[in-house]
Amino acid sequence: MSLPVAAFFALGTGIELYGLKYVSDSISILNTVSLIMFTFLVGIVVSRSYGKEVFEKMQRQLKSREAPGDEALNGAVMGVASMLLITPGVVTDMIGLLIMTPLTRGMFKKIALNLTKNRIQSGQPYFFFKD
Repeated sequence: MSLPVAAFFALGTGIELYGLKYVSDSISILNTVSLIMFTFLVGIVVSRSYGKEVFEKMQRQLKSREAPGDEALNGAVMGVASMLLITPGVVTDMIGLLIMTPLTRGMFKKIALNLTKNRIQSGQPYFFFKD
């Protein structure tokens, strides 16, 4: 693992731990654990709705060198939101909830569309995983 990746994960873990400590000081440890478990369950429900088939559909569209449609983008960002909600932590939960909010989801869909267009233009047919 390269040094920037390791530093990113170390910094992210530190931020998450600080966020958990701050929240637990504000609302108590039991309520913090309950909140984390609730967002975990919400993430599981969302991931069952927007699962593997959406990512496979996006892969097929990238292989055919076309930009993904709105349905595929919506499913992809909701899949990312579910992964963030399943991950325990305050910052990941806040980002996941921002993605799930219809008012801000459009911004994340534009980011995903720009990423896929850049992948298509650079000739990389795989966005997530190689077969």
